[in-house]
Amino acid sequence: MHGASAHRKLNMKSALRRQVLRNLTTDLIKHGRLETTIPRAKELRRLVDKMITLGKRGTEHDRHQIEAYLYKPKDVVPLLMDTYAKRFATRPGGFTRIIPMGNRKGDHAPMAVIEILNTDEPQAEVSFSYLVRSLASMQIAGETKIVDQALSPKMDDDLAYSNKRLFKKALEEQRSREKFAFKIKKAIKNAQISAEQLQEIVDADVARAQKVVDRHSGKKIQRFVKETWPENTPTML
Repeated sequence: MHGASAHRKLNMKSALRRQVLRNLTTDLIKHGRLETTIPRAKELRRLVDKMITLGKRGTEHDRHQIEAYLYKPKDVVPLLMDTYAKRFATRPGGFTRIIPMGNRKGDHAPMAVIEILNTDEPQAEVSFSYLVRSLASMQIAGETKIVDQALSPKMDDDLAYSNKRLFKKALEEQRSREKFAFKIKKAIKNAQISAEQLQEIVDADVARAQKVVDRHSGKKIQRFVKETWPENTPTML
């Protein structure tokens, strides 16, 4: 009976696999985030956590281990032993986050963004940006302030007395809304902001999105024509 595999093979020979992972680990530590396939991101997470742990210890032997594995040690070693060591001084592990990004065009490979957590500036993280973008799209669709509504989701009481199929569907939607509300509360806590401040950030993103829509849809020109000739507005073809 075969035992469990020690790591993902990634459909590569061992020498190529090691070289690719060394490159990815170096780039992730240097830049803070990168986009790759989900299997590579999961394998990369293990290596980056190990490198950050070595940097936190800070001994001479740990420095030699880092320099032996990573490329560009002059750029990477100061980050691990100074920047990341201070950032995660009280954190025992879990220094990275993987965010699924859907499938890649062409080979349909599952893609993800892997980033090193930024506890000093949580609003700079990809996960916070995606949360704001999701809230902004919900606000544009509903045309109402969305943060307070998303933080306290409610299910229609009339559905409890409807047929079983509709009630089951509404219950599943309520659970997903509660999970999203928990994600919002966690983001607010990590960023150390209030719900009102998050709403201001969402409003700014909505205004930015509407400017882009106006620029590409010709609404700005239509508004100018209507303001110039309010009584006899020419028809826009």
